[in-house]
Amino acid sequence: MVPRIGIFADLTDRTMPLVDFARAVEERGFSGLFLNEHTHLPVDMPTSHFPPGGEVPERYARFWDPYIALSFVAATTSLEIGTAVSLIGEHDPIQLAHAVASLDVLSGGRLVLGVGWGWNREEFANHGRSPTVRARVVEEWVGLMRELWTKDVAAYAGEFVKLAPSRMWPKPAQHRSPPVLLGAPAAERTFRRIARWADGWITMGAVLTAADVAALREAWDAGGRDGSPRITAIYNPLPDAPPFADAVALAGDLGVERVLYHVFDGDRDRMVRRLDRAATALGP
Repeated sequence: MVPRIGIFADLTDRTMPLVDFARAVEERGFSGLFLNEHTHLPVDMPTSHFPPGGEVPERYARFWDPYIALSFVAATTSLEIGTAVSLIGEHDPIQLAHAVASLDVLSGGRLVLGVGWGWNREEFANHGRSPTVRARVVEEWVGLMRELWTKDVAAYAGEFVKLAPSRMWPKPAQHRSPPVLLGAPAAERTFRRIARWADGWITMGAVLTAADVAALREAWDAGGRDGSPRITAIYNPLPDAPPFADAVALAGDLGVERVLYHVFDGDRDRMVRRLDRAATALGP
């Protein structure tokens, strides 16, 4: 299997302009552009720890809203668009279902919906729920959204949200719904969740391994799911990372659908150089 090679970028109001960057991605032959989401960055975070360690970079207070930003990308390029990941528990799920379906239709079915609950507990709490329930909230939000996407008259009764019989259009352009991929660390619990309610996994920057892919597929089969889980691997070009071409080759051997090269924030020159470095690493 030859995976698609896309870009996952840290774009903000201070980086290379969004549409210019998207066009540069397309010009270099990459398949798509995926964006992160943080609605805000609380100043005081006594219970949250930035996963890579150290201080939280300024960009986490400055990311574009991914749905609005990706609508500009879809309107000005032919790229696949996606979130890696959207913190959907920080949204109203009915409104978000409508926004996602609208974006999928207007983009011609180019949307991949990566979802997660995030590491920032204070950020989630500011949206009105305890961070201790954020994984359960995300699962319910996906369930409710799929009801709205797939039923002419949808209804839902969950722990955190209830929907009286309702109608909503447009329905997503893609069959049933856009692919819903859970972005979370490799773990048995993550893989059981994917098998229960997602279409696949986003690795969120961890080094992809054959053992993790095998464990995910085992959980998928144990959950009675048909086919195979869809996997998107994020490649972080850090000093200890394997060469990009080797990571892509391994992903292909493992049947991974998509590899996203992470382009960190910067000005135009820096971000274009990083795109060129990724393209050069893959050869013709």
